[in-house]
Amino acid sequence: MKILKQTDAPIQFAGALIDNITVGEDMSAFERLADIAERYADMHQWTALSEIPGVQNARRFFRAIGVDPTKRRPSSEALLNRALKRKELYNVNTLVDVGNWCSLEFLLPTCVYDAKNIQGDVIIRLGREGEGYEALNHREMDFQDRLVLADDEGPFGSPMTDSLRTATGLQTKKTIIGIWAPEEFERLKLQKNIELFAQRSIEFCGGELVQVQIIPN
Repeated sequence: MKILKQTDAPIQFAGALIDNITVGEDMSAFERLADIAERYADMHQWTALSEIPGVQNARRFFRAIGVDPTKRRPSSEALLNRALKRKELYNVNTLVDVGNWCSLEFLLPTCVYDAKNIQGDVIIRLGREGEGYEALNHREMDFQDRLVLADDEGPFGSPMTDSLRTATGLQTKKTIIGIWAPEEFERLKLQKNIELFAQRSIEFCGGELVQVQIIPN
Protein backbone atom coordinates (compact mmCIF):
# COMPACT_ATOMS: atom_id res chain seq x y z
CA MET A 1 0.00 0.00 0.00
CA LYS A 2 1.34 3.42 -0.98
CA ILE A 3 0.52 6.86 0.37
CA LEU A 4 0.57 9.52 -2.35
CA LYS A 5 0.21 13.32 -2.07
CA GLN A 6 -1.77 15.01 -4.82
CA THR A 7 -2.10 18.49 -3.37
CA ASP A 8 0.18 21.48 -3.00
CA ALA A 9 -0.95 22.07 0.59
CA PRO A 10 2.17 22.75 2.73
CA ILE A 11 1.69 19.80 5.07
CA GLN A 12 3.29 16.51 6.06
CA PHE A 13 1.70 13.16 6.83
CA ALA A 14 3.46 10.30 8.58
CA GLY A 15 1.78 6.92 8.20
CA ALA A 16 2.46 3.35 9.31
CA LEU A 17 0.86 0.05 8.33
CA ILE A 18 0.60 -2.58 11.08
CA ASP A 19 -0.70 -6.12 10.47
CA ASN A 20 -2.05 -8.88 12.71
CA ILE A 21 -3.22 -6.61 15.52
CA THR A 22 -5.74 -7.50 18.22
CA VAL A 23 -7.85 -4.58 19.38
CA GLY A 24 -9.25 -4.86 22.90
CA GLU A 25 -11.44 -2.97 25.32
CA ASP A 26 -9.17 -2.96 28.37
CA MET A 27 -8.16 0.34 29.95
CA SER A 28 -4.37 -0.06 29.80
CA ALA A 29 -3.70 2.43 26.99
CA PHE A 30 -6.41 4.77 28.27
CA GLU A 31 -4.62 4.90 31.62
CA ARG A 32 -1.50 6.22 29.83
CA LEU A 33 -3.68 8.88 28.17
CA ALA A 34 -5.14 9.84 31.55
CA ASP A 35 -1.66 10.02 33.11
CA ILE A 36 -0.33 12.46 30.53
CA ALA A 37 -3.53 14.52 30.77
CA GLU A 38 -2.95 14.81 34.50
CA ARG A 39 0.65 15.88 33.97
CA TYR A 40 -0.43 18.61 31.56
CA ALA A 41 -3.00 19.84 34.07
CA ASP A 42 -0.38 19.96 36.85
CA MET A 43 2.27 21.69 34.71
CA HIS A 44 0.12 24.19 32.81
CA GLN A 45 -2.93 24.95 34.91
CA TRP A 46 -2.02 28.67 34.88
CA THR A 47 -0.64 28.77 31.31
CA ALA A 48 -2.66 30.15 28.41
CA LEU A 49 -3.46 27.36 26.00
CA SER A 50 -1.82 29.15 23.08
CA GLU A 51 1.45 29.48 25.03
CA ILE A 52 1.92 25.79 25.79
CA PRO A 53 4.90 24.49 23.80
CA GLY A 54 3.75 22.54 20.74
CA VAL A 55 0.21 23.91 20.47
CA GLN A 56 1.09 26.21 17.58
CA ASN A 57 2.21 23.28 15.40
CA ALA A 58 -1.32 21.95 15.02
CA ARG A 59 -2.66 25.48 14.55
CA ARG A 60 -0.16 26.10 11.75
CA PHE A 61 -1.22 22.82 10.17
CA PHE A 62 -4.89 23.82 10.27
CA ARG A 63 -4.13 27.20 8.72
CA ALA A 64 -2.15 25.43 5.99
CA ILE A 65 -5.25 23.44 5.01
CA GLY A 66 -7.55 26.46 5.13
CA VAL A 67 -9.17 25.88 8.53
CA ASP A 68 -9.25 28.61 11.17
CA PRO A 69 -8.03 26.94 14.42
CA THR A 70 -9.68 29.66 16.50
CA LYS A 71 -13.05 28.51 15.20
CA ARG A 72 -12.38 24.77 15.08
CA ARG A 73 -9.81 23.27 17.41
CA PRO A 74 -7.43 20.59 16.14
CA SER A 75 -8.22 17.28 17.85
CA SER A 76 -4.93 17.40 19.76
CA GLU A 77 -5.77 20.83 21.16
CA ALA A 78 -9.29 19.73 22.04
CA LEU A 79 -7.80 16.88 24.10
CA LEU A 80 -5.36 19.29 25.75
CA ASN A 81 -8.15 21.72 26.57
CA ARG A 82 -10.11 18.95 28.30
CA ALA A 83 -6.98 17.87 30.17
CA LEU A 84 -6.25 21.38 31.45
CA LYS A 85 -9.83 21.72 32.66
CA ARG A 86 -9.63 18.22 34.18
CA LYS A 87 -12.69 17.20 32.20
CA GLU A 88 -13.51 13.56 31.62
CA LEU A 89 -11.70 11.80 28.78
CA TYR A 90 -13.27 8.86 26.96
CA ASN A 91 -11.87 5.43 26.23
CA VAL A 92 -12.91 3.77 22.96
CA ASN A 93 -10.67 0.76 22.37
CA THR A 94 -6.97 0.06 22.83
CA LEU A 95 -5.97 1.28 19.37
CA VAL A 96 -7.97 4.52 19.47
CA ASP A 97 -6.78 5.13 23.03
CA VAL A 98 -3.15 4.81 21.88
CA GLY A 99 -3.92 7.28 19.09
CA ASN A 100 -5.40 9.79 21.53
CA TRP A 101 -2.48 9.30 23.92
CA CYS A 102 -0.01 10.05 21.13
CA SER A 103 -2.05 12.99 19.88
CA LEU A 104 -2.04 14.58 23.33
CA GLU A 105 1.65 13.91 23.86
CA PHE A 106 2.78 15.07 20.40
CA LEU A 107 0.14 17.84 20.25
CA LEU A 108 -0.57 16.91 16.64
CA PRO A 109 -3.70 15.39 15.06
CA THR A 110 -3.49 11.61 14.74
CA CYS A 111 -5.67 9.03 12.99
CA VAL A 112 -6.26 5.27 13.02
CA TYR A 113 -8.01 3.31 10.26
CA ASP A 114 -9.12 -0.24 9.61
CA ALA A 115 -6.94 -1.05 6.59
CA LYS A 116 -9.25 -3.91 5.53
CA ASN A 117 -11.76 -1.30 4.41
CA ILE A 118 -9.26 0.78 2.42
CA GLN A 119 -9.16 -0.12 -1.27
CA GLY A 120 -5.99 0.56 -3.23
CA ASP A 121 -3.47 3.30 -2.52
CA VAL A 122 -4.08 6.13 -0.03
CA ILE A 123 -4.21 9.54 -1.71
CA ILE A 124 -3.87 12.87 0.11
CA ARG A 125 -5.84 15.36 -1.98
CA LEU A 126 -8.66 17.88 -1.99
CA GLY A 127 -12.21 16.63 -1.94
CA ARG A 128 -14.13 16.90 -5.19
CA GLU A 129 -17.62 18.17 -5.84
CA GLY A 130 -20.18 15.95 -4.16
CA GLU A 131 -17.63 13.99 -2.12
CA GLY A 132 -18.23 13.31 1.54
CA TYR A 133 -18.95 10.54 4.01
CA GLU A 134 -20.76 9.57 7.19
CA ALA A 135 -18.42 10.66 9.97
CA LEU A 136 -17.75 8.97 13.30
CA ASN A 137 -20.41 11.21 14.89
CA HIS A 138 -22.90 9.87 12.26
CA ARG A 139 -23.17 13.26 10.57
CA GLU A 140 -22.97 13.44 6.78
CA MET A 141 -19.93 15.60 5.98
CA ASP A 142 -19.20 17.46 2.73
CA PHE A 143 -15.49 17.57 1.88
CA GLN A 144 -15.47 19.49 -1.38
CA ASP A 145 -12.21 21.51 -1.54
CA ARG A 146 -11.14 20.15 1.88
CA LEU A 147 -8.05 18.05 2.54
CA VAL A 148 -8.91 14.35 2.66
CA LEU A 149 -7.41 10.90 2.65
CA ALA A 150 -9.00 8.94 -0.17
CA ASP A 151 -8.80 5.47 -1.72
CA ASP A 152 -10.35 3.89 -4.80
CA GLU A 153 -13.82 4.37 -3.28
CA GLY A 154 -13.32 8.04 -2.38
CA PRO A 155 -12.59 9.98 0.83
CA PHE A 156 -12.44 8.07 4.10
CA GLY A 157 -10.53 10.40 6.43
CA SER A 158 -9.56 13.99 7.11
CA PRO A 159 -7.76 16.01 9.79
CA MET A 160 -11.17 17.11 11.04
CA THR A 161 -13.14 13.89 11.41
CA ASP A 162 -12.88 10.38 10.00
CA SER A 163 -15.43 8.10 8.38
CA LEU A 164 -17.42 5.22 9.78
CA ARG A 165 -16.32 3.16 6.76
CA THR A 166 -12.76 2.84 8.01
CA ALA A 167 -13.39 3.09 11.76
CA THR A 168 -11.42 0.69 13.94
CA GLY A 169 -13.04 -1.77 16.31
CA LEU A 170 -12.61 -5.20 17.84
CA GLN A 171 -12.79 -6.65 14.32
CA THR A 172 -9.75 -4.70 13.11
CA LYS A 173 -6.76 -6.89 12.22
CA LYS A 174 -4.73 -4.48 10.08
CA THR A 175 -4.44 -0.75 10.63
CA ILE A 176 -3.04 2.39 9.11
CA ILE A 177 -2.06 4.92 11.76
CA GLY A 178 -1.07 8.48 10.95
CA ILE A 179 0.09 11.88 12.18
CA TRP A 180 -0.63 15.24 10.50
CA ALA A 181 1.93 18.06 10.73
CA PRO A 182 2.72 21.41 9.09
CA GLU A 183 5.36 21.53 6.39
CA GLU A 184 7.95 23.19 8.64
CA PHE A 185 7.68 20.59 11.41
CA GLU A 186 11.06 18.90 11.93
CA ARG A 187 11.07 15.77 9.78
CA LEU A 188 13.30 13.74 12.10
CA LYS A 189 10.98 14.49 15.01
CA LEU A 190 7.97 13.44 12.92
CA GLN A 191 9.80 10.21 12.02
CA LYS A 192 10.44 9.51 15.71
CA ASN A 193 6.81 10.29 16.56
CA ILE A 194 5.34 7.87 14.02
CA GLU A 195 7.79 5.17 15.09
CA LEU A 196 6.77 5.68 18.73
CA PHE A 197 3.08 5.65 17.74
CA ALA A 198 3.64 2.33 15.95
CA GLN A 199 5.64 0.93 18.87
CA ARG A 200 2.88 1.78 21.33
CA SER A 201 0.21 0.36 19.02
CA ILE A 202 2.09 -2.94 18.88
CA GLU A 203 2.70 -2.88 22.63
CA PHE A 204 -1.01 -2.64 23.39
CA CYS A 205 -2.51 -4.38 20.33
CA GLY A 206 0.22 -6.75 19.15
CA GLY A 207 1.02 -7.15 15.47
CA GLU A 208 3.93 -6.46 13.16
CA LEU A 209 5.05 -3.20 11.60
CA VAL A 210 4.87 -3.55 7.80
CA GLN A 211 5.93 -0.09 6.60
CA VAL A 212 6.42 3.53 7.59
CA GLN A 213 6.11 6.39 5.14
CA ILE A 214 6.37 10.16 5.48
CA ILE A 215 4.77 12.39 2.85
CA PRO A 216 6.22 14.19 0.99
CA ASN A 217 8.95 11.62 0.45
